[in-house]
Amino acid sequence: MAYVGLRKPIIAKLLTEGGYSEPFACGKAIGITVTPSYAEASLYADDIQAEYDKEFNYADVTLNTSTLPIQAHKEMFGHTIGGDSETEINYNTNDEQNYVGMGWVSSEKVDGKRKYVGNFLYKTKFSEPTEDYSTKGENIEYKTPSISGRALALDNGDWKKADSFETEREALAYVYKKFGYELGKLTVSSAEGTETGKTTVTVDPEKEETNTYFYKTAKEVTLPSYNEMCDGTTGWTTWDGSTGITAKTGDKIVVVEVTTEGHYARRAGEATVTAKAQE
Repeated sequence: MAYVGLRKPIIAKLLTEGGYSEPFACGKAIGITVTPSYAEASLYADDIQAEYDKEFNYADVTLNTSTLPIQAHKEMFGHTIGGDSETEINYNTNDEQNYVGMGWVSSEKVDGKRKYVGNFLYKTKFSEPTEDYSTKGENIEYKTPSISGRALALDNGDWKKADSFETEREALAYVYKKFGYELGKLTVSSAEGTETGKTTVTVDPEKEETNTYFYKTAKEVTLPSYNEMCDGTTGWTTWDGSTGITAKTGDKIVVVEVTTEGHYARRAGEATVTAKAQE
């Protein structure tokens, strides 16, 4: 086994009543280190070691990312956001770090074949990052935030989960599922449109008022992952939910409901296109 990549650090606050708040991407991954620590005991009898026991205690965790988003300061370190501006971070001596869940996707090669691994830590508490500043010199030097923390086990003893997949999308979906979040389902139907080459698409249930639709049509189209960005920059086309769509009969069409801010996927569905033929 050889680790050959790292991406998508995902964080969500561990709620006191159980479960997690909505996950967010904690910048872009530069490095993650997880170092388990074990309690050990030995029993010697008749001048030999007769018993040996080793139990998980905790794991030291270090996360180095391209940046720490505003949400991280609130969810991870307990700071309040807002004041003179919507992005102002307020640091107070009474702020307390929160336990969070942490997931990420690593890639590895086994017998020459690449696999994507979804990794998940159930309960981790991080300390404030050390802030390292320096004046600009002759050469460019990047300073990136690195935070350290400790991963603990839940009451049932679970502290980490991991599974491997053929694609990054599947591994990322696995991570979000561990947080309790999955891509919702839309029932998408396609019928002949009122104009040649057009299809009339219906979606059930209707989108939430604050969300919007995007679609993609081709011979083969893959459903997005939960929280995947779906907009014009990633090959999707915006749709108002009623206007006829130009498509070819027999092709696939996927409609995705996304958040207005950020265009993150929440629900999606697909159908086989039926378009109005040339008369």
